[in-house]
Amino acid sequence: MPDGTDISHELTEDVVTIGRISDNVIQIDDASVSSHHAEITLSSGQHFLTDLDSTNGTRVNDHGFTKGNLHDGDRISFGNVHTVYASENPANARPLPQHEAVALAVPASSSAKPEDFTNASPFKTKVRKKDPIATGIMAFAGVSILAFLAAVVLILQLQPPQ
Repeated sequence: MPDGTDISHELTEDVVTIGRISDNVIQIDDASVSSHHAEITLSSGQHFLTDLDSTNGTRVNDHGFTKGNLHDGDRISFGNVHTVYASENPANARPLPQHEAVALAVPASSSAKPEDFTNASPFKTKVRKKDPIATGIMAFAGVSILAFLAAVVLILQLQPPQ
């Protein structure tokens, strides 16, 4: 339920209506659920779900849904309310997917970086910021060293007095 509580309903009747108002067999008090949202019918031991043209729709296993058979483990959404269909009948279990042949991998005839290629890393590239104060200090230090060396050269070139 929207408030976080879990509720179970056994589908013992031949027709189970689901909706927001109290005349439904399963009442879901949520604004995203229509007054008469869907119905589940039992036929030959199989449950059949039909959306009753609800405003926010019915989804089964994250796909839009209007009507069809339910299988054990199906995730059903009535508007924003999420449910799971659990069947006690193993015949209602979802069949395994068909095995498909996988094509063998073939090396590419050429390899080139696409023009619109971008870095797929989730980490941002580190951008170095220019610091004008550090640049000024380095320039001053460079000029000072040159002045010192020039002074040393001039001192060494001095002639002793005669």
